Amino acid sequence: NLNNERNRLQTSFTNLTIERDQILTSCTNLTKERNRLQTSYTNLSKERNRLQTSYTNLTKERNRLQTSFTNLTKEINRLQTSYTNLTKERNRLQTSYTNRTNERNRLQTSYTNLTTERDQLLTSYTILTKERNRFKTSYTNLSLERDQLLTSCTKVTKERNRLQTSSTNLTKERNRLQISYTNLIIERDKLLTSCTNVTKDRNRLQTSYTNLTIERDQKRLQTSYTNLTKERNRLQTSYTNLTIERDQFLTSCTNLTKERNRLQTSYTNLTIERDQLLTSCTNQTKERKRLNACIICTQGWTFFKTSMYFISTGGKNWSETRQDCRQRGADLVSINNREEQDFIEVLRRGNRAWIGLTDSETEGVWKWVDGSDCVITGEGSDPLKNWADYPCYFPFIWICEKKYF
Repeated sequence: NLNNERNRLQTSFTNLTIERDQILTSCTNLTKERNRLQTSYTNLSKERNRLQTSYTNLTKERNRLQTSFTNLTKEINRLQTSYTNLTKERNRLQTSYTNRTNERNRLQTSYTNLTTERDQLLTSYTILTKERNRFKTSYTNLSLERDQLLTSCTKVTKERNRLQTSSTNLTKERNRLQISYTNLIIERDKLLTSCTNVTKDRNRLQTSYTNLTIERDQKRLQTSYTNLTKERNRLQTSYTNLTIERDQFLTSCTNLTKERNRLQTSYTNLTIERDQLLTSCTNQTKERKRLNACIICTQGWTFFKTSMYFISTGGKNWSETRQDCRQRGADLVSINNREEQDFIEVLRRGNRAWIGLTDSETEGVWKWVDGSDCVITGEGSDPLKNWADYPCYFPFIWICEKKYF
């Protein structure tokens, strides 16, 4: 009976040893799985933090571009209003000038006396002097608007300083996240220490197994059996705990993956929105520059039909005057009809002025600088009596002409 009992205990001991080894193998695998999941968890945490930082930066960039876009929209609306007002003023001046031209033609038809025509030109000169004063008033208004723009620039500078302060706060937040990252590294080291302890425990069990083999022929098999049963139960509990911990890590890993995907989607959307805002900002900036250029280019110019005319205050020779006109994006005036000639007569105010007609290439062969047909004197046409051929080095004022339609 004792032999049978010993054999039975020996068989149970063998089975328990095999089961213990299986549990130890499962425990080792679970430990490796836990370490792998811990590493994956750490990497996902870093990825989440990186995406969170990118998301925050893109949010700031979007807000800054949105503010810039709003300011540019307001600037364009203001410039558009100014441009509309200038256009209305130009049309009003065009109508007023047309009415005055008709009145002058009527007076010129009614009166044939040269003295009366001189008085009429003096009257036109007085009217144009008043118009010049009105343009000076408009210039003063534009100066006030420039001061308003400088005030707006000061406000934008204050906003930039506020954003700089916000950037400092975000830097502090980044440092706090860095500390959290350091804590995670410490926790990882603790888990590695725990893994080392498990390895030591496995070695201890191996030693115990050797001792049990030596005591196999002794009568303490029953006690060993009891101890192995307790060890098995302990390992089973440890196995259950590791399984629960693995499931928790898997759940956390899944959540972090979802969080990463959500942040990636948000990052992509913010990138697209940033690109759209940059494109819109660029277009608004170009529009503002075009409207500014349109407003600036009208200062000092007089509108007549589809052209703008500029008359100088000082005198230069013909070549220098043409160079000045080209620098202004125009050329010396080309007179194409009697109505335009009448307008030039009023504009020059009795002064001799260079126009864009020259025979510098061939004496007696006249050409307009804008490429019109050549004008030849003595072919039965009615020449304008106040045109004259002067040497090109004489200093006179000049009149520039620029098409705007």
